[in-house]
Amino acid sequence: MTSEKRSTEGKARARIRVLLVALLALAVPLACDPADVDMGAVVGDPEPGGTAVVGMHSDFQTFNPVTNTALTSMEVMNFMVFTPLVRYDDNFEPEPYFAREWDLEDDHVVFRLYEGLRWHDGEPVTAEDVRFTFEMAKQEEAASLIGSAFLAMVESAEVIDDHTIRFDFVAPHSQPLDGFAWAPIPEHLLGDVSAAELAQAPYNRQPVGSGPFRFVSWEAGQQLTLEANEEFPDELGGRPYLDRIVFRIIPEPTTRVTELATGGIDVNYSVQAPEGREIEQQRGLELHRYSGREFNYIGWNTVEEPFTDPEVRRALTMAIDREQIIEAILFGYADPAAGMIPPWSPLHPGTDPLPHDPDRARQILADAGWEDRSGDGIVERDGRPFRFDMMVNSNNRLHQDIATVVQQHLRRVGVDMRIRAIEFQSMLRQHREREFQAVYSGWILDNFRVDPTPLFSCAEAETAMSANRSSYCNPEADRLIAAGLRETDPGRAEQVWGEFSDTLQEDQPFTFMYWLEDLAGVGQRIQGVEMDARSKLVGVASWWIPEDRRRGR
Repeated sequence: MTSEKRSTEGKARARIRVLLVALLALAVPLACDPADVDMGAVVGDPEPGGTAVVGMHSDFQTFNPVTNTALTSMEVMNFMVFTPLVRYDDNFEPEPYFAREWDLEDDHVVFRLYEGLRWHDGEPVTAEDVRFTFEMAKQEEAASLIGSAFLAMVESAEVIDDHTIRFDFVAPHSQPLDGFAWAPIPEHLLGDVSAAELAQAPYNRQPVGSGPFRFVSWEAGQQLTLEANEEFPDELGGRPYLDRIVFRIIPEPTTRVTELATGGIDVNYSVQAPEGREIEQQRGLELHRYSGREFNYIGWNTVEEPFTDPEVRRALTMAIDREQIIEAILFGYADPAAGMIPPWSPLHPGTDPLPHDPDRARQILADAGWEDRSGDGIVERDGRPFRFDMMVNSNNRLHQDIATVVQQHLRRVGVDMRIRAIEFQSMLRQHREREFQAVYSGWILDNFRVDPTPLFSCAEAETAMSANRSSYCNPEADRLIAAGLRETDPGRAEQVWGEFSDTLQEDQPFTFMYWLEDLAGVGQRIQGVEMDARSKLVGVASWWIPEDRRRGR
């Protein structure tokens, strides 16, 4: 899932600082009840009741697990409105959820489902709903992320009884249970809708789910309201503590920081690095930070000179001081990246990023024939200066700041990079159509399964509008991808992915910049907030507000 699908932010950090200094100068924060000021530590056990308000940077996409492609919508569905077959424990390994147990073989898996789960309209959730969801997601007309990212290695589904279902695999493969971290949809409400029409179904804006929270209302561009499901089974977690959660759409980052500081919202869901630093410095606010699922990268067009040469791409990577960028621009809220397997993954191979070594970068370029013969500070070959354009989203100030630093680093080794800040949709179109030299972008992992196929396989390099926009093709990388996806032994799979990561390091189709930390701000009212790479909502059912701090008192 490309981070281009998320709304971008990039307002000037100075505006945030000025506003917050002004707020701190006030004797009492604006729009606060007296209970909001210096609340102190909470003593006692969690208590049911109360309403929490969460600030979001953009609106939701759709509330249908089959048709949705947006990360935040998926998180709300998986952790609040619906009940996936499996979920992940705090070691990022699959664990039972709606599928209470399973029998896993190389060629199939049989799930035995929890028998007491009901849709929010009272109908039971059965194996027929699971089969229906599977078959809908597998249809090409549905254009389903579940079908493409989760079910590629699942061939068929067979209902054995109301609460037992068997899935047959295309072939033995690694991480087979990761293909089932999705939630079923109700056949009794959507059975008459075709796959081609599913994305436009009215259900998507008024979903009937099965999870710990019920849908109440959705005002487009304004707010989403969910309330506790009193009937959610104790065996699956039971009723959430909060009565209600309201997600408010607040596009302006300075406004979200202000609302958090003054108690207008309890959680700032969408925090970027500059705001993170401001939140950390505010008394009474807490910044949650953890290794996330998004990496930023510079994508090279590997079929256009001079980026056809992997040695040249390696030199460009070694010229960039990623640690300096992380500290100076991202305030330390990131880790250098060496590939697309995150550092928290059980399959992370431990590959180190290429070092920052401008002297070595200059030597590599010289060995490839790039030298400054004219004395103007720019290396050239065959009379052609090493000069290229890098696209960056004009609406993302942070990315533009990073591109400016990259430009300076490359200039020191004699490479003239020009920044093309263009409107997002235009940048996305040119990137997808491979009409670029270099691009600064990001990618968000759809799930916890390691599958580099969309970004780095030869087949995708030949496919129009695919995610392999750098046109990277290496038969050895293809062999390792296939081996890693089919390897059922975790130890051997880790070794294969290590070899694959080493191959990417040699080829550098991307300059992997860093893994971003996910950031969220938490105010003084709300308690019990836990977040990690699974989601900011992973523990939402355990959030609570002490009775004397609730709104309306």
